Amino acid sequence: MKNTTRRNDPCPCGSGQKYKKCCLTTASPQPSVDTYAWMDRDGLHLVAPGSPLTQEELERMTQAYQKRMRASAMWKDMVQAYGKEKAEELLKQCQVKPGERR
Repeated sequence: MKNTTRRNDPCPCGSGQKYKKCCLTTASPQPSVDTYAWMDRDGLHLVAPGSPLTQEELERMTQAYQKRMRASAMWKDMVQAYGKEKAEELLKQCQVKPGERR
């Protein structure tokens, strides 16, 4: 039997929401290796095997994340609550950064 996430299951991204309310509409193929993620005071952390990413890869990932955020319902809420200029300023703080090697 294939291991799949059903729409009412918790989202595998770790957000705590149901899959249908989170990543169902933007689902992409699952990575071929296991990863581990957690959230703490300074943001979402993801650990994945492999060599460190280049600065260009980090920038591409940041741009892709920001693009997805602008297409989300959360973005509309942010613009409504803070105005577009402040929402853009907050979004620019969301960046993919290299972590420490452990």
